[in-house]
Amino acid sequence: MQPVEPSNLATQPVGEAARVAEGVYQLKVPVPLPLVFVSVYLIQGDDGWTIVDAGYEYPDTYETWERGARSVGLDLGADVARIVVTHFHPDHIGAARWLQERTGAPVYMLEEEIPNARQVWESERSADLFTGDMIRHGMPPEMAEKAASGNRSGLRLPDDMRPLSAGGKLDLGGSAARVIHAPGHAEYQLMLHDERRGILYAADHLLLRITPNVGLWPESRPLPLARYLDSITGLRGLDAALILPGHGPVFHDLTGRIDELLAHHDERLDAMLATLTEGPRTPYEVSRVVFRGGLSGYQKVFALAETLAHLEHLEYQGRARRSEDGVVRYEATG
Repeated sequence: MQPVEPSNLATQPVGEAARVAEGVYQLKVPVPLPLVFVSVYLIQGDDGWTIVDAGYEYPDTYETWERGARSVGLDLGADVARIVVTHFHPDHIGAARWLQERTGAPVYMLEEEIPNARQVWESERSADLFTGDMIRHGMPPEMAEKAASGNRSGLRLPDDMRPLSAGGKLDLGGSAARVIHAPGHAEYQLMLHDERRGILYAADHLLLRITPNVGLWPESRPLPLARYLDSITGLRGLDAALILPGHGPVFHDLTGRIDELLAHHDERLDAMLATLTEGPRTPYEVSRVVFRGGLSGYQKVFALAETLAHLEHLEYQGRARRSEDGVVRYEATG
C-alpha cells in the first residue's frame, strides 16, 4: 500500500492563512501542546463568513486571529455570520467565547455536544471524576491529580451555543454542507461535507501522518473505537476530493487514508493483546509498554485513554477479559 501523500495546499507557516479553495482559507493557529497548531477554516459567503473551529484559549490565539483575518479581508467585528465548533476539546472550543464576543456571531455545535461540553468544563466534579478514573486504571495517584488539573480545568464557554443535527444542512459560503456525526475521537464531534466543492471539513476524525486519539474517557460512551471504525468505514465513497483536517497536512485520498487508519488500529489491537500474554496488567501498565519513550504527563494521559479504548475493544472481540478489585486489569482469553 502506497502511503497517502499530503497536498501541495496549505503549506504556510504556523500563524498564517492560505487559500485552499474558492472562498475557503485555512489559518494555522498555534497551541501550547505537542500538536503545535490547530487548523481553523474561514469560508466566505453572501451572508457573511463562516468560521470552523476557534483554537486554544490563550493570547497567541487572539493575536493570530486578528492578523490572519485581516490578511484574507475578513473584518472580525463586522463580517462573521456564524462560528462552528467541531467538538469540545480545548484546542477547538477554547477560544470560542472570545471569538463570539469579538464577532457577535452565534456558535454552533452538534446538539448533544452542548450539554457534554458544559458538563466537562463547567462541572465542579469533573476533575475529581477524571482523577478517580485514571487511578482506577492504574495511573499513580500523584500523576493522575496533576493530569486532572491540566485536562479538566475550567474553561469559559460561549453564552450563545446553538444546536446542529446530524444529517442536517448548514449554509457554507453558498453551499448546503451536510453535518456528519463523527464519533470516536470525541463522542459528539461533527464534520461538514461541502458536496458542491468536494470538500470534507474533517476536524480530528481523519488526520494525515498522525492518527486521531480514540480514547475511553470518563465522559465517553462504551466502545468508542468500534464506533470510530464503523464511522470511517462508512465514509468510503464520499464525494470529497479535498480533506481539510484539524491538524497536520491537507490531503486528497480519502479512501486511501481510511484504509491506513483501519490497518493501524488492527496493528495497535494486536500490540495491546501481546502485552497480556504473560498475565493480567493494568491499562496504565499496558500503555507504558505500547507507547514507549519519554512521554510528558499530558501525553501519558492520552496514551492511557487510547489504551483503554483498545483493551475494551479486545474484550468486545472476545480476545481479552476485564477484572476489577479496586484497580482494573485485563488478561488475554487465549
